[in-house]
Amino acid sequence: MSDEMISILLPALDEAETIGQVISKVPRQQLQERGYDVNVVVVDGHSKDMTCEIAQSMGAKLLKQRGRGKGNALKTAFENFDGQYLFMLDADDTYDPTEILAMLPYLESRRYDVMMGSRLKGYMSPGAMSRINYFGNLALTQTANVLFPNGHKVSDICTGMWGFTEEVVNALDLESHNFEIEAEMYAKCIKSGFRVGEVNISYDQRKTMNKLRALQDGTKIWFRLFKERFNF
Repeated sequence: MSDEMISILLPALDEAETIGQVISKVPRQQLQERGYDVNVVVVDGHSKDMTCEIAQSMGAKLLKQRGRGKGNALKTAFENFDGQYLFMLDADDTYDPTEILAMLPYLESRRYDVMMGSRLKGYMSPGAMSRINYFGNLALTQTANVLFPNGHKVSDICTGMWGFTEEVVNALDLESHNFEIEAEMYAKCIKSGFRVGEVNISYDQRKTMNKLRALQDGTKIWFRLFKERFNF
């Protein structure tokens, strides 16, 4: 495959209602005009609906993850990555794939090695995030900023939209199985000396059932931050 490739990763579990919409929004033409091949990769977490069939019918590459949970989906994708840049976003149509166009120049210029999309500083549609999730995200983000100084403060540690250079993907050795994966990625990027930046993005209301359990998963994310900081 060409080194001038962008892989777009969509972790998915029973997202038949939205996966087609997300794939159709991927800015293939704009990226191809910039000289990139575009590889859309759906990592399936053992869906029981038509997620896989819809993804393949729209030309996406399908990977079956080992185990369950978002963390295992990302580990499967990272191990099978090929290209120059990797972007990941959730397959539930809450994130807009065209925001990749705003993140890519920061990676191309090597100003940053990792880009995060901030929902909390961007536009959130009404009902997109509950109050408990909003304030929980603020608390977890503040914890991350205290534990892992990065020259500036990030604003949304739990975002599901990221961009990475090839060097970062190859360097990260991920362990998390579930939603604490973003906290682990951020911590390990900072500890490895990678430069992490942010752009403001939009965030839409989820159309299907939310798989995140606010209190239980929030506790795991908080614990993961401390585990990464103090290596226990």
